Amino acid sequence: MILDPQLARLAEWFAALQGRAGELLDQRLRGDCLGGLEHVALTLEQQMLPPAAPEETLVTLADDDNRHPLSRTRWRAVLEHDIRPAIHAARDTLAATAAAFDGGLAAAGLLTDLARTVAEEPELYFLDRAAEDSGVTEKAGPVQMAIPLRRWLDEIFAVPVRGLIEELTRRAAALAREAAAELERIETVLDYHLFIVEDSREAEARDESAFTGLGHAIRLVRALSERSARDVRRLFGWFVSESSSRMDDALAPLRAHRPDEVMQQLAAREARARPSWIRAQRDRARDGASALYTRAAPLVRELAQDVRRTITGEGPRIGYWDLLIAGDDRAGRLPAIYRRLFGEVPLGLSDLYQPRPRLEVPCRKVFETWLNGQRTALLVTGDRGAGKRTLVNRVRAELHGELPVHWISMGPHLASEPRLCAAMCEATGTPYASSFTEFAQLLPLIGGRRVLILENAEQLFVRTPEGLARMQGFLDMVRATDEALLWIVLMAAPAATLLGTCLRLPLYFGQVVEVAAESGRFIETMIRSRHRVSGFGLRFRERRAPALQRLRRPFTRADMLPDPGEEWFIDLERMCGGNLRQALDYWLLSARLDAKTEHDILVRPLPRRRGNALNDLSLPQRQVLVSLVQHGALTEGQLQEIVRTTGGGIGPEIDDLRRRLLVDQGGPGGFLTLRPTAVGPVTHDLRWRSMI
Repeated sequence: MILDPQLARLAEWFAALQGRAGELLDQRLRGDCLGGLEHVALTLEQQMLPPAAPEETLVTLADDDNRHPLSRTRWRAVLEHDIRPAIHAARDTLAATAAAFDGGLAAAGLLTDLARTVAEEPELYFLDRAAEDSGVTEKAGPVQMAIPLRRWLDEIFAVPVRGLIEELTRRAAALAREAAAELERIETVLDYHLFIVEDSREAEARDESAFTGLGHAIRLVRALSERSARDVRRLFGWFVSESSSRMDDALAPLRAHRPDEVMQQLAAREARARPSWIRAQRDRARDGASALYTRAAPLVRELAQDVRRTITGEGPRIGYWDLLIAGDDRAGRLPAIYRRLFGEVPLGLSDLYQPRPRLEVPCRKVFETWLNGQRTALLVTGDRGAGKRTLVNRVRAELHGELPVHWISMGPHLASEPRLCAAMCEATGTPYASSFTEFAQLLPLIGGRRVLILENAEQLFVRTPEGLARMQGFLDMVRATDEALLWIVLMAAPAATLLGTCLRLPLYFGQVVEVAAESGRFIETMIRSRHRVSGFGLRFRERRAPALQRLRRPFTRADMLPDPGEEWFIDLERMCGGNLRQALDYWLLSARLDAKTEHDILVRPLPRRRGNALNDLSLPQRQVLVSLVQHGALTEGQLQEIVRTTGGGIGPEIDDLRRRLLVDQGGPGGFLTLRPTAVGPVTHDLRWRSMI
């Protein structure tokens, strides 16, 4: 019990200070911020309700207006005029709250009151010393001792509480910023579903997408509101607990009438404040050791991995055929809207595109050079699925309609010179030409300048004398027409490497951009950004360590208890070899819709063993795979001419590859191609074997 009235008033003032901190959190976070989130949730729930008097007339694509509950027009109007303003208002409130806490305006009154109250306390305070408990000597009267009360409260109480208030404002600002960022992601979810609604031609599909988007958004907003309210309660409880502890530390010696303890603590703090040579040397040694470890640890890890691979003979962990090739049927495991996110990137959703400045800058420079009247051309090389088409699409989208752009995607049906010339004439409006030379002569007749993008150009080249001559004629045409046409040629890296040796391919293009494999961090950012737009939750299933591993290393917690998400993306980087298309395929193969919650995506662990699908293949079979990787699509006759096997020909080898689910055959001409899910692993494995 505090007997001194002055100390009692100090305790009452401190309780009032804690109450003011709670009122501040209630007003700023619970009142303004959570109120804005509640308004967003109510707005979304209101849109889920049917209209007051719906008509039964079916709205078709030609008659799509406000009559249908979730038509294109109504969905767009509701999003722009009702939902988006509510989200923006809530985000503005959250941003203003975070700025008020960051700038110190919100808690300025608390800090001012704290400093003023401590400054108003007396400099010296006479405290009665408690009598010693002894029955031998006669008890003497109370002895008073002067203590520096203001200094004591400032060092023991005011300084720590000031730090707690600053930490309180920092955490409150972080809560507001996180909520604002989450609202922005929720808006992106709604934008994605609007894209699906506008892109769909069926009313039922639009209804499903719209209801799914609203449901996800409502669930996310409600979860955000509950999480924010819970965090505010925890934040206030933390502040009350910590600040009360500081107040108890300051008042305990005063309540017990122990002035000697007060003076001893002040003397000890003063002694600790004086610089110590031993402490300075110890801190310097610790900082030096930490810096040395930071620099040396990556090198030591890299050397250890090299030594381990040299001793065990382990090759690069690529392939993993069993998981990828067997997982072609993915229709029933994931919602169609979710699967669509991991296909082609809609350029209208900028959040789904991960910038690659190192590649975009040279591509943009080619356009600028050609627009300035100079002759140039662009060659983009890279493995299939590395992102060549997405890169060119991104740069092309920045033209804003300044140039007519024509896109030709080559396939087996355009692999001959007359057919490709016919396609180019149709795209550019040139009179019919049957050869590259004739096309170059007729092109000036149409006038104007335009851009021609040729995708899958490797299919124009075959490793025969005729195929080499056809590719040389194409390059001569590019060189002759690069003043009127900006040629952008997309070619697979294996074919580009071979042509670079045979025909000195880079000499015909002003800029060559090589789309190399991306890092694991880039792939993780790409996948997480696409998943975030879907609105689904995300959980990674933990991998159970083998019993033998647990017996060998029972105390290695880093190996026994890894983070499932971090471990999954480390395995993904090793498996896909930096190929973006392959990484998206692995994600779809591993992801499942959680049957318990129905709004979470559950990701299974990736296998750690290497696939062995190519280990048992014969040399002619591997040569067939090399040819298909380099050229894209070939007939059995073309493969026979390239591989030149003896005996029964190449037919039995191709049949075995088809049974192994590595090669497909289809189309009018019976062209052979690699299965889409096997392109990346086959390319990596053949490159590791130095066959391409």
